[in-house]
Amino acid sequence: MADISTKKEERSRKERSEEILKKEEIKINVNLPYIETEEETTLRTPEEIARRVTVLAVTNLIAFDSIDPEEAVDYLKDCNLWDDVTTKEKDFLNDPTEQKKAQESWKCECIWVLLWALKKVNTLPFPDELCDLNDIPSENYPVGGDIDPIDFIHAPHELRSKSEILDAADLYYRYDWACVDARIQNIEMETIDPGIVYERHYSLNWLITYMDQEWDDVSCDT
Repeated sequence: MADISTKKEERSRKERSEEILKKEEIKINVNLPYIETEEETTLRTPEEIARRVTVLAVTNLIAFDSIDPEEAVDYLKDCNLWDDVTTKEKDFLNDPTEQKKAQESWKCECIWVLLWALKKVNTLPFPDELCDLNDIPSENYPVGGDIDPIDFIHAPHELRSKSEILDAADLYYRYDWACVDARIQNIEMETIDPGIVYERHYSLNWLITYMDQEWDDVSCDT
C-alpha cells in the first residue's frame, strides 16, 4: 500500500506543477523525473532556517552597501553566528568586490523563500521580478531596527508543511529546467526570470536537504 500511495503522491505533485506551467505557457519536459516524497524528505529545522536566513540578511546588507564588512563580521560574532557563516560567505566578507556584491544581491530571493518557509511572508510571487525585502514587516525580519537576531532565531517559528514545501520545490525544479533549456536553445526566456528561478530552486533544495548538501554545495539539477 505504501508503494502505491508513494507513486500517487509523486504523480499528483508532478501533474499539479505541469498544470501550472501549462497555464503560464512555459515549456514542459514530461520526462523530468519525480522529486522526493514526503516520506523520503527531511526538512531543515525552524532554527536551522532562522540561522541561515539571519546570516543571509546580514551579508545582504553589505551587498547593498548598508553596512561595512567589518561591522557585519563583528555583528555575526557578537550574535554567535560566525560558525553559521559558510566558506563562500566568509570569502565575500573578506573581499566584497562590486562583482561579488552584485551576485550576493540575488540572495534576496533566498531570504524570501526561507522566510516563506517560516510563514513570515505569505506567498512566493510569480518569478518575473525581484522580490522587495522592504515589503516584509520589520517584526518578521531577522535584523534591523530593534530586532535582536538571537530572539528571532529562538522564537517558536511555525514551519510550512512538508507537502507545501515539496510542491514549491517540484514547481521550481520544472521552472529551472525550462530556463536551462531556453539558454541551451539560445532563446530568451521572457515569461520568468532565470536568475530568480535559480535562487528559489537553490533555497528550496536546501530546505528539503536535497542530496544532504550544505548551503555552499547545493546543486540545482535539471
